[in-house]
Parts: sequence; C-alpha cells; structure tokens
Amino acid sequence: MRQLDKCKAQSGDKSQSQMSFRRSCPGLSSQFYFPDIKGIFVHPFLAERIISMLNYFLQHLVGPKMGALKVKDFSEFDFKPQQLVSDICTIYLNLGDEENFCATVPKDGRSYSAALFSQTVRVLKKINKPGDMIVAFGLLADKIKPHADRQQQEEETYADAPDEFLDPIMSTLMLDPVLLPSSSVTVDRSTIARHLLSDQTDPFNRSPLTMDQIRPNEELKQQILQWLDKHKLERQQLGPSG
Repeated sequence: MRQLDKCKAQSGDKSQSQMSFRRSCPGLSSQFYFPDIKGIFVHPFLAERIISMLNYFLQHLVGPKMGALKVKDFSEFDFKPQQLVSDICTIYLNLGDEENFCATVPKDGRSYSAALFSQTVRVLKKINKPGDMIVAFGLLADKIKPHADRQQQEEETYADAPDEFLDPIMSTLMLDPVLLPSSSVTVDRSTIARHLLSDQTDPFNRSPLTMDQIRPNEELKQQILQWLDKHKLERQQLGPSG
C-alpha cells in the first residue's frame, strides 16, 4: 500500500490505473491470436468495453494528455509506456480483421477520434517500432474511419428522434428496445447487456436481473422502425443540403 500511495503522489490516479493495466498486459496481446478466445473479445457487448479501455489508455499515452504522465522512477513500478503503447496496438491489430470490432471502435465517444489513431502512428514511428506494425496500424485506422463517418451521419439522422424512442441511460436511439420486468422501463438491449456484465441488477430499482428475464418491446420497436423509414425517406427527398 505504501508503494501505491507513493505512486499516486508522483503520478496521479490515472497514471496508477495505467500502471495496473501494464502489469496485467504481459502476454495478454498474444492471447488474441487464438481464434477460440478471439471470438469472445469481438462479441459486440464485450468489444465496446475492451475498446473503451484501450482508447482511454491510448489517449493518455499518446494524446494531448500525455504530458501529464509524470513519474520519477518508472522502473520502480515496472511501468514502460512505450511497451504499453505497443501492447495496445498489438491487441488492436489482432482484433482489427473483424469487421464488427472495427465498426464498434467509433462508438467510444469518450476517447476515440481519427486524430488519436493518426497520432498513435506518429508515436509508433518515434519509438522505432517495426515498419510492418506501423503500416498495419495505419491501415487499420483507415479501415475504422468510414465506420466513424457513417456513425456520425446516423447520429445526425437520429438527432430529432422523439424522446420515447431514446434509451433512458445512453440517450441514443433504441434499435432493439426491451422491457425490464421489475421497473417496467424500456432500454436498448445492448445497453442493459453491457450493464449486466458487471452488475446483475435493474439499474432503475436495483432488483436482481438477468438477460433471460428481459422481454422485447415489439410494439415500440415497430414504431421506431416506421419512424426511421419515414425519416430517412424525407432526408433523401431533401437531398444533401437538407
């Protein structure tokens, strides 16, 4: 505990989190080479959490906040920022051939940006990582960018959706609304699935909850789909300027 307190005093809580991640990383990136394990990590619900974590640390290691990372003696904590950047990029490359994984990356609105990935390529060059790794990560960034552009267009399309069509937790359009039995609140299936990964309770009343207890809200889903079809048709008729 004394080491932990000393580390926090030197580098702050965020850097301590990065150090904890670094200790858990050795060998982790190589695990994604195995197809059986890889399939678990590209599952939509789990992929969002993994991507959020990777982007968060990447942002602090190579992004605008990298200057805030200050530790007097990195060796004391076995903290190697350059190796950590390499580990994160290796994980991305091992999972990046899965289209679903690439499509999920831009959904991390907190940390992802095309600029972050461009900066990562520059850092990989600066720390003299292998050329094939640098090229591969650049190609991955290019592969993710169209998904980010498409998501931005969809968000603009959904911007004026009725409140009753929005997920009450994420404030995003529900594409697969489900009803929580004890609270009678409707949320998107993806939202409650992510929540239940770490907390098996209804987020609105803390009652015990599992995925097999939720029920599709088919009536609301049909209303949303009808609104989407009508809204997209109207936008097409208005053209690009609309």
